[in-house]
Amino acid sequence: MKFAAGIDGGGTRTTLKCRSLDGIELCQQTFGPFNLNSIGEAAFCTLLDQICSILNEIGECRSLVIGAAGASNRVMNSLIAQKMESSGIDSWKLVGDHEIGLMGALDGKSGISVISGTGSIVFGKGEDRSLERAGGWGHLIGDEGSGYGLGRDGLAAVAKSMDGYGPDTQITSIIAGSFSLKTRADIITYVYSQDKSAVAALAVCVEQAAKNGDSVALGIIERNASALVDAVMAVSRKLELGKTNVALLGGLISHDTVMRQLFVAQMGQRDASKTCIDPINDAATGAVMMAMENCNG
Repeated sequence: MKFAAGIDGGGTRTTLKCRSLDGIELCQQTFGPFNLNSIGEAAFCTLLDQICSILNEIGECRSLVIGAAGASNRVMNSLIAQKMESSGIDSWKLVGDHEIGLMGALDGKSGISVISGTGSIVFGKGEDRSLERAGGWGHLIGDEGSGYGLGRDGLAAVAKSMDGYGPDTQITSIIAGSFSLKTRADIITYVYSQDKSAVAALAVCVEQAAKNGDSVALGIIERNASALVDAVMAVSRKLELGKTNVALLGGLISHDTVMRQLFVAQMGQRDASKTCIDPINDAATGAVMMAMENCNG
């Protein structure tokens, strides 16, 4: 049997979906994380072996699209290429997770997706199928409107308050209670001994303070939401999009959070022709849709 396959390679879970060339769903399988840096080369190669074994059992994979963060990683590309060659899978492509997310979220149509999780990126497709992006610069010079952005700004507000030149904020007591960050030493050790996900984890504290009406937390979320709206408008201008959908992806805005509420409100004020929606399909579906398009030329 000839078929197409798509993979959503996430940081905690990998999802494989396969469709026959006439669009019939053949299978869906879930595996562990698709994260070379966290699981190491040996485990990553084992995961690829499992996936290739399933693909070869189904039949002839005419097209495979893999969506993952860090798609430009040369080691990841090299390992995947070796496994695909040894498994006889000739037509495959590794793309960013934002690409499969956009495809699935808008069911292949033109529009814009906003991904706000640990990091952030805005990605869009025009009527002519051209692609544009804003953001995605990483936590050192970007990631506004992300979990990292909220956590970083929340900690900065706490630091200024502790130093005596910033207003009091409930964020201070919330991170002390939830993360045991009660002193300067606690905060410095926490931030500089871990990766960016540790800072992003503190976004829930900013969210909680905002829900309690804390003005500092609300200001932080408003500024971060505004940065995402700016990015949407930039992508919209590049693609010359008028009335279109804006799909909201990522844990910070896919749920009923203060961040989502403020983003949707600001988006409506800035451009009423943009409609914020939940994703139509998941990213794994987006990946297999891209693989099907490749089969169809």
